[in-house]
Amino acid sequence: MATLLVRLPNWLGDAVMATPVLKALAREGEFLVLGRPFLKPLFEVFPGVKGFIPLANGKLGIFRTAKAIRPYGFKRGLLLPNSFSSALIYFLAGIPERMGYPTDGRRYLLTKAVRPPRLKLHQRDYYLHLISSLGYEIRDRELELFIPEKMQVYTASLLSELPGPYAVLAPGAAYGPAKRWPPDRFRALAVEFIRRGFSVVVVGGPAERVAGEKILADLPHSRNLCGRTDLLAVSAVIAKAAVFVSNDSGLMHVAAALKRPQVAIFGSTDPEATGPLNPRAKIVKKDLPCSPCLKRTCKRGYICLTEISVEEVLEKALEVCNP
Repeated sequence: MATLLVRLPNWLGDAVMATPVLKALAREGEFLVLGRPFLKPLFEVFPGVKGFIPLANGKLGIFRTAKAIRPYGFKRGLLLPNSFSSALIYFLAGIPERMGYPTDGRRYLLTKAVRPPRLKLHQRDYYLHLISSLGYEIRDRELELFIPEKMQVYTASLLSELPGPYAVLAPGAAYGPAKRWPPDRFRALAVEFIRRGFSVVVVGGPAERVAGEKILADLPHSRNLCGRTDLLAVSAVIAKAAVFVSNDSGLMHVAAALKRPQVAIFGSTDPEATGPLNPRAKIVKKDLPCSPCLKRTCKRGYICLTEISVEEVLEKALEVCNP
């Protein structure tokens, strides 16, 4: 029986950047993971993961989650998020050994507190610093995801009517509009891809469905999958893409983990901290005095994004898919 519970980060991108941690843990035995429900399809198939426990929602979610965890009898709990609430769940669940960074006022809830790194690190390395400080051996720092064969077959049938290679566009970014390249630019990019013999697939969650429809309106050889598939199916679609273009988003990190040719568009955020860890990635970013500001919205007209042209994104995309 698995005695370790790992609390995944809340955001998709952060969870993907934590996959080297999961690989290191898996070398020492099976474990369960705790995370937001939407992450389940992708992470329950990860090697070493014996089960996925979804976080309960609502005002009483902390208490309901702790109650759900308690019967498992976990001996150890690893916390990848920095939040007070994540540590409180482990405390209320009666997990005797609680490991994490002593952030957000939660020091007294931890039994093994690791001092955060002094130097600024990429988010992946921030997670790896935690477990290496706890004595785990780091042999492999590569992001990685696993797509079962049956899911690959399913997504191939989903896109079987599209001719030729396909480009995947991901216009969303949950953080806010300061990370989103305008939809009309994505549409112009889609037109250029189709003109060059690519089909185009737009992916994202329900929040991007309308944007996907606008981007692909009346375009041939295209498919809008926004909000129509779960995270594992979306990942399987990305895994076979000829090229992937996105904002700084969770799906950007999925493409990086799958080592697809990709172009990542950055606005308010910093690629040094959260850029795609992929040798086949190109970053498009404007070096402005105000960037990276790390803000969700902008009072200056989002110039860090609007100054990025369709032509330069297309050039980078053709570069990475035709090296």
